[in-house]
Amino acid sequence: MYRTLAALAEAGQVDQVTTNGQAAYRRCSPEHHHHLRCRACGRTIEVTGQPVERWAAAIAAEHGFTEPDHVTEITGVCPACREAAPTG
Repeated sequence: MYRTLAALAEAGQVDQVTTNGQAAYRRCSPEHHHHLRCRACGRTIEVTGQPVERWAAAIAAEHGFTEPDHVTEITGVCPACREAAPTG
């Protein structure tokens, strides 16, 4: 099963995410995008990010790299988990 998932990830059909040393797979849109992921519940939202694209290209160029590619995942706590958290 893991070979199949790895092959799907290589083909761009799913994304592989490693959290705490464990691989997880999720189906994503085929267009380049980034993720917001809740650290509490794992909810993931796909987002675009032109500032990230410009930053990655500039950093690559600064160091003489061409054809830059990157993976960006921003983690935080989603509104539902924040509201459910005990206060105090």
